[in-house]
Amino acid sequence: MKKALSNYLHSLTVDTAQHYRNMAVFPLLSDKEGSTDYLLLEEALEDDLIIITEANESGTVPELKVENKSERSILILDGEELVGAKQNRIVNVTSLIAAHSKLTIPVSCVEQGRWTYQSQRFKSKERVMPSRMRMKKSAAVNKSLLNCGSFMADQGEIWNMIENRVNELQIDAPTYAMGKIYEQEEDIIDEYLTHYQPRDTQVGIMVMINDRVIGCDCFGKHETLKKTFPKLVKSYVIDAIDVNPGKKEYSFPKEKALGFVDELKGCLAKERPSISLGTDVRLASRKVTGSALAKDNEILHLTAFLKDEKEAAKKVGFYQRATKRRRSEM
Repeated sequence: MKKALSNYLHSLTVDTAQHYRNMAVFPLLSDKEGSTDYLLLEEALEDDLIIITEANESGTVPELKVENKSERSILILDGEELVGAKQNRIVNVTSLIAAHSKLTIPVSCVEQGRWTYQSQRFKSKERVMPSRMRMKKSAAVNKSLLNCGSFMADQGEIWNMIENRVNELQIDAPTYAMGKIYEQEEDIIDEYLTHYQPRDTQVGIMVMINDRVIGCDCFGKHETLKKTFPKLVKSYVIDAIDVNPGKKEYSFPKEKALGFVDELKGCLAKERPSISLGTDVRLASRKVTGSALAKDNEILHLTAFLKDEKEAAKKVGFYQRATKRRRSEM
């Protein structure tokens, strides 16, 4: 699988940035496409082919129950929001749910002030957790996998991040629901979104805010990128919204985008079985945290983020251990 990951990363071309205000989106292009067949979450929900509920009647915060009623696999993406039931959640890891299967998936709460039923089933609002929150969640999941083998995030940290952003943007959110951020900032989000469009051979996006690479999301198919493009871009716009905007002009140097791809190529990769179909791959370097889902030597989804200085300084994870081991072998 590491060879498949390497081949995938080397197939990517970083195209000219599309930019607006303080945010640039670099299209990631590839002539190669995978052949794995699947539905996306919204498609499956729209046709009533997937049922997502609380794990049991009383509910448990870090788990939800999923039933795929379809003849096809269903791809659920890292960070996608599920709305309803006893509280809104986001998905902790990209998963390819096998046809006609039932399983429990790891999630995190993004609405700390509610624990009462709004509905029996979850639905989608076509939202993804904001990118900087996903970076922190990715690092926490990587650490959890290293320490106890579970795809768990740091729930307290997630609640704190949402509360801080709600307060920064002065949003009225009694239950501190992440979705309230998107609802209040809808106009500015849509204003940003009009300046970015997917290309024909595009498989991914790399986003730069204030001249700093934030992260990327990449897929094995052009069609998947086109379908997920709006909600992924919106998740980065939330981090681009500045409560104290200035007049600074940004250059969005392509060299930084190319450097981020090189950093991904140098990441250590640790493989393990996914929660359903395929292989989960954890990516780590001193500067980057991320993950990928692969199946039959195809990369279905890869997401990675540049760590902030505080996160990069932490001496945890398989990156540090593997680095020490390699040095001892020299």
